[in-house]
Amino acid sequence: MFVPLEPARSQWVVSKSRFIASLYPAHSENEVRTILAKVRSEFPDASHHPYAYIVSNLEHSSDDGEPGSTAGKPILLALKSRQIEDALLIVTRYFGGIKLGTAGLARAYREAALQVLDIARFGQKTRVTILSLQIPYALYNYVEKKLSRLNAYLLDRQFTSEVHLTVSVVQSQVTNFLSALEEGARGQIAVQILQEGVEQVIPLPPSTPTR
Repeated sequence: MFVPLEPARSQWVVSKSRFIASLYPAHSENEVRTILAKVRSEFPDASHHPYAYIVSNLEHSSDDGEPGSTAGKPILLALKSRQIEDALLIVTRYFGGIKLGTAGLARAYREAALQVLDIARFGQKTRVTILSLQIPYALYNYVEKKLSRLNAYLLDRQFTSEVHLTVSVVQSQVTNFLSALEEGARGQIAVQILQEGVEQVIPLPPSTPTR
């Protein structure tokens, strides 16, 4: 599953109607309500603010006054088609005076939702192992370079008589990570497993599609 890392917004015009799609990370229904109030106050003169969210295994959509199932449901389907959760997607509409019909309206809302998903930054929920590494100063630069190449993520760093790093590694890659780390370390790195099976959001490279 994928989660948005930060808010994103895009705009699309269809037959003079303006659709402003706003994507937000959201982790509770209280947070959803707060964000909805914020967006409604930002665009107080808009015609409608339909939305959909998937939060903590709950999903909900609202047409906000548009004809039934022409707005909220297409937005929700856009989120589900990209396997996105912990997210709220609002599509604010300014009516341009030309009616789109129910089918056209549903297409417009879905397309507006997909457009903001295309530009947003996402992370992927992944199970990781948390490791403690105790490293001599002479090997610190070597290990730091290895971390970035081996897709390990630095969580904490402390400098005492040696360097103490806390890192997370994708669970399926732990054996490969430790083998690669040991290549130039000659047994000088002390490794301790702190936690296994921890869920972590790993940022995806920019422009990585979630399709």
